[in-house]
Amino acid sequence: MKKLFLGSVALVALGLAAPAAFAAERPVPYTPPPPPVPVYTWTGCYVGANAGYSGGRSTHSTTAGTVLTGGALGAPAPITAPAGTDIAGDLNLSGFIGGFQGGCNVQVGVWVWGVEVDGSATNKEGQNFETALASFDVRRAAWISQTQERWLVTARGKLGLSGLGWFGDRTLLYVTGGGAWAKIDTSEFLAGTVLNTGHQESNTRSGWTVGAGIEYPLGYGWSVKSEYLYVKFEDYTTFTSPPFGVANIAPRNVKLYDNIFRAGMNYKFGWGWGSGSGY
Repeated sequence: MKKLFLGSVALVALGLAAPAAFAAERPVPYTPPPPPVPVYTWTGCYVGANAGYSGGRSTHSTTAGTVLTGGALGAPAPITAPAGTDIAGDLNLSGFIGGFQGGCNVQVGVWVWGVEVDGSATNKEGQNFETALASFDVRRAAWISQTQERWLVTARGKLGLSGLGWFGDRTLLYVTGGGAWAKIDTSEFLAGTVLNTGHQESNTRSGWTVGAGIEYPLGYGWSVKSEYLYVKFEDYTTFTSPPFGVANIAPRNVKLYDNIFRAGMNYKFGWGWGSGSGY
């Protein structure tokens, strides 16, 4: 009886051990690792559009040769205000700005270098009465000086950081700067009438710009951005081309700077290439 019991125990132990041994000898099925998470890259070229608000300030002042046009017998009359005298105070400009941009970026690690060119149309303008000259000629308080900006082009370099702190691993923060060019109209007229009093001259002026922005990819090559630019144009002399109206102040020195706040959208070419696929 004892031998029968021991034999039964041995058989049970052998039965339990056999499946374990068989499982140990059977090869484990291969499970491939999950694919790596795609890493977005800003490297590439893009085009896009933008729109926003453009404000600024302009001033007009007399020069050493400033006269009142169309005096007695049509001859210019001297003006008693010395050179550098303010004509109309601050001309606060405001208006809409919108246009297109294109550029290229290269990303190395978290750093992004790039270049961008943009062109925009704008209806920005500002005007003011010439009360600043009233102490020299009381009649000037009824005259208006005006500055208008028609278009703006910039060509800029960009330096940015991608994946900075709580902004996220794909958000691009950047600073930018470069050259700027604009068509600027300067005009003067007597309030209530332009006939025989008005004069306008157009000038294309150059300057410089600096700013900063933020951009975020939406996917499939598209991204959205928000940007601020400060633009300062070189001072220039205008009202140098007759015919003039009666009693225009010519020539005059003009200063102008812009503050631009705009948002836009870009499309990056080749978004499906390389590790950035799917973004």
